[in-house]
Amino acid sequence: MFSLLTEQWLPVKYRDGSVGKIAPWQMVEPEILDLAYPRPDFQGAAYQFLIGLLQTAFSPEGEEEWEETLNGVQGEVLQEALSKLAPAMQFGEEKPAFMQDFSELDGDLVPISGLLIDAPGGNTLKLNKDHFVKRGVVSAMCPHCAAMALFTLQTNAPSGGQGHRTGMRGGGPMTTLVMPLSDDKSLWCKLWLNVLSQEDMSIGTCDKQVFPWLAETRVSDKTGKPVTPESANKLQAYWGMPRRIGLDFGSVREGQCDLCGEQSDVLFTHYRTKNYGVQYDGWLHPLTPYRKALKDEQAPMLSVKGQPGGLAYKDWLGLILRGQNNGNEQYPAKIVQVNAERDHSALGVKMGLWCFAFDMDNMKARCWYEHRIPISALSSEDAAALDYDLSVAVALAAETLPILRSALRDAWFESPKYARGDFSAIDRAYWQETEIYFSQLLHSLLSKENSVAALVTWISSLHRYVLAVYDLRIFSHPDNPNNLEREVTARKRLTANFYKLKSYKTLKEITKDREEVASV
Repeated sequence: MFSLLTEQWLPVKYRDGSVGKIAPWQMVEPEILDLAYPRPDFQGAAYQFLIGLLQTAFSPEGEEEWEETLNGVQGEVLQEALSKLAPAMQFGEEKPAFMQDFSELDGDLVPISGLLIDAPGGNTLKLNKDHFVKRGVVSAMCPHCAAMALFTLQTNAPSGGQGHRTGMRGGGPMTTLVMPLSDDKSLWCKLWLNVLSQEDMSIGTCDKQVFPWLAETRVSDKTGKPVTPESANKLQAYWGMPRRIGLDFGSVREGQCDLCGEQSDVLFTHYRTKNYGVQYDGWLHPLTPYRKALKDEQAPMLSVKGQPGGLAYKDWLGLILRGQNNGNEQYPAKIVQVNAERDHSALGVKMGLWCFAFDMDNMKARCWYEHRIPISALSSEDAAALDYDLSVAVALAAETLPILRSALRDAWFESPKYARGDFSAIDRAYWQETEIYFSQLLHSLLSKENSVAALVTWISSLHRYVLAVYDLRIFSHPDNPNNLEREVTARKRLTANFYKLKSYKTLKEITKDREEVASV
């Protein structure tokens, strides 16, 4: 048994490039640049773990105190504050134990690799379908890695079969953390940017209302009820525990950890699990964006999830500003909304957004995605103008892609009935390769440069891009059948259709009106 508050168990990277391990209270040291986990999902989870500690035990009373603390505090002060959480941060066989069920479980004995979200599941192993993610790669974990694996699974828990609950944000939730664009900012700065003041988040004590493993699990079988924000402290958003898990101390051994490579006297090889753990309902996590169907006022708020192909710039706006897209109202994470109101220029910190998530297919992790997006603090008037300009710009990109597909079909196929095929590769390339133009547009608008010139450049960039793709696919491919008349006609139609797009006409009207205003 050891304390996650005093044990040096978190791997970090220092300014001089060296790595080491720290206890959580040492996160204030200015020479620490970042965490240093070998797995990206552990890296993202460890950030959330430390943010949760700060939010629970050290949240500032108001924004003025938050700003004063951005440049750091004394380690002794933080250590004393975190000590209040000691009963909830014990890791070991004796209960209560961090992120483990309060009871002695008599459930299934599972290999320790089952704590990893991307590990092959039981049915995959039974059917011998673990072709790409092989079994047996992780068969033993040291206590330090096991603790983070527990937190990562409980935080991102996907569907796990009958009664094995998902996390309070659903499986594969998108997490968006506010990050300095400069790499030389300390770990403390990166963490503190994601802490809310007590004006925006409730405070609590070290009890079962915040840390569910401190008491008997509120089961979700036929006799149980969901846990809602009204039936628990809202800080439990950082400490959700949907899975009933108990590490098996009877099967430990000595050796080298398969995750971090360190030698340990205690390696976990199995754990026990039981279904019908905590079922969460109605929670809005402060670090996750949400969406809601516009047509149904009674529709629940749904967390944004990881998607095949990851984020494209068409998704950025909903992560930064509240808006509407594809029939949904989009809500940025609460921490993003709060940071939008902070005076970043006074803080001397330029902001970006670190977005990450698993792309889940029920229980199967298809891929891990993470992205960096620039953001900026704006007045409500500037934010509304930016939202409008970018919404129309994204609409133009979305409307342009189908006419590119249509032009390629017209050139490739003589008859529409033969015009079938998989255009997913073209779609992915489109959003990836035009992102540079959108980034330039966003930078120009955030810098309050000439919006007319920026929008005109965006229009011409998209037009040039689709023509270049068309020419490459049609005229430069040796395997394409030659029908020059049909190919030239399709190219002319591509340009004509581009100029007919609704969003193109809208952007032309915007630029015309602004030029007239500027000339007055």
